[in-house]
Amino acid sequence: MRGTVAWYLAPSLSVLRSEVDARWPQRDKTSDGTIGDPAHQQRPSDHNPNARESVDAWDMDKDGVDVDAVLRAFERHPSAHYWIWDRQIADADNGWRPEPYDGDNPHTAHVHFSIKQSAAAEQDRRAWGVEDDMPTADEIAKAVWDRQEANALTGAPTRLGSFVRYSDWHHDQTRKLLGAKLDALAAAVAGQMSKTDLAAKLAEIDREATERAEAEVSRDAALRTELAAQLVTALREELTDMPAEVVEAAVERVIGRVEIALR
Repeated sequence: MRGTVAWYLAPSLSVLRSEVDARWPQRDKTSDGTIGDPAHQQRPSDHNPNARESVDAWDMDKDGVDVDAVLRAFERHPSAHYWIWDRQIADADNGWRPEPYDGDNPHTAHVHFSIKQSAAAEQDRRAWGVEDDMPTADEIAKAVWDRQEANALTGAPTRLGSFVRYSDWHHDQTRKLLGAKLDALAAAVAGQMSKTDLAAKLAEIDREATERAEAEVSRDAALRTELAAQLVTALREELTDMPAEVVEAAVERVIGRVEIALR
């Protein structure tokens, strides 16, 4: 039994744990773990102290944290070896490509992090950058700008950025439309216009307002199309060294995302 052996969590993992605690101080730690239980001690495991008495694995409870953000930070660190999470495992030596994990524990309640079995990896106290993975102000603004909500008038999904961008224009058009109609009504009240002429004038005002709105929509659609075309061209130029099928697949994904973003 190794339960009486002096041990310590690898300092590099202590740094990771501290960063996670600092970013999510209210997180659940029920499923956190360091040194292995008796079951772990009966088999090879990074949760067991090695010859240097270092425990090179840490389990992080999934609740109250952004698991994806921690995984991204973990993968960037030179000490990182592999992680297991939600029936998947990814290894640094395999380019962090997730693969199915069929171990007895599916790791759905916590994430398992293992570092490389070396003194250098264990003692590396460089930051993991968990705090750095927080969204920037620009990323937050973009998320809000791209958010879609139901249009209060039509019920159709409406991009908030489009609404904000055109709100002043729409208000201006509404003011002009109402002003023209009031002028026509004033003329009718003053006896300068018959009911027939008034109806025709109001219809003309509505028609002109519709034509202006359609022209603006058409102009904006052309601008969006040109922007998307430039983006696709730039993307193809940046990926010239990659296989054609990979490039085209990436282009298709980008086009889809651009179309959604520009709505």
